Amino acid sequence: MTPKSTSGVRRPRARGACVRLGMLATILLAHATNAEITLPDQPISDPAELKKFLDRQPYEIGFHAKNLGNGKELDRFGDRSVCLASTVKIFCLAELFRQKHEEDLKLSAKIKVPNHGEISLQEAAGLMIGKSDNDATNALAEFLGRKKVNAIPKALGIKTLSREVLPGPEDLQEVLDKRITGRRAARSGLPQHGTARGMVGFYELLAANKVISKEVNEDLMAFFKQHPKPFTTVHRKDYEFLGKGGSLLWTRPPKHYSMMGWALLLQAKEGEDIALCVWGEWFPEYMPTGEQMQFLKFVTDCVIDCSGSRSGAETD
Repeated sequence: MTPKSTSGVRRPRARGACVRLGMLATILLAHATNAEITLPDQPISDPAELKKFLDRQPYEIGFHAKNLGNGKELDRFGDRSVCLASTVKIFCLAELFRQKHEEDLKLSAKIKVPNHGEISLQEAAGLMIGKSDNDATNALAEFLGRKKVNAIPKALGIKTLSREVLPGPEDLQEVLDKRITGRRAARSGLPQHGTARGMVGFYELLAANKVISKEVNEDLMAFFKQHPKPFTTVHRKDYEFLGKGGSLLWTRPPKHYSMMGWALLLQAKEGEDIALCVWGEWFPEYMPTGEQMQFLKFVTDCVIDCSGSRSGAETD
């Protein structure tokens, strides 16, 4: 269970990286009208049909994807500002490796992390990316300098991510209170918010070996390979999934907000690489985390199949 504060507010947390699922002919998911929807037994490979399917859902689903071989893009609300949750922890990792190469920071240096004691920077980074540990993330961000972490997207030329892409815990709680009492679509500029297109931009740079420097890029790539994120049901053998996922659950009874998503570089075993970001917001309160993940994995597989086509059709 997600721990609650004394005010009755559940604190945001990552819900873990990956649930391994076998092939399912049908998956039944809770619908906001208390009906059930049945996912097709195969991903939808036609962008127009995918749009129709997602338009029927009661929650907000968006994505941006780019085939890095032919340059074709697939988009649904890819320029909408959404909560990016733990996907933004990659910028803390990028700043860690920047300081390693530009400031001679030793990753063997120790820091104190709540619930983990005194551990090395390397170990803290592993907890942050591998386990999505928030204590390790905040300890790293404070050690490296949160302003420096937040400066990474701008330094990379990514303009559609918040200037506070990795806010402190109290600032994030304030943001989530605004989301839970506001509109379903967030205004741009909120801390830890940004666009799917912006996140794809990071992974496009990663694929091109252009994140800060060659040395930083190589460290990032190697680290992601140590902590793969196969958010897929059918494409595990086709691609290597590199990147970060995240989710949030926030309640002020009777109000409820949930988010889940991931941003990834898919390195093809054969064929063309894909950079993508898939997100979902405002899942029903009674929709379990596992079902949210199953649904978004299905959407991801659809996006992969559509992006792998040569049509380049868009769903918006």
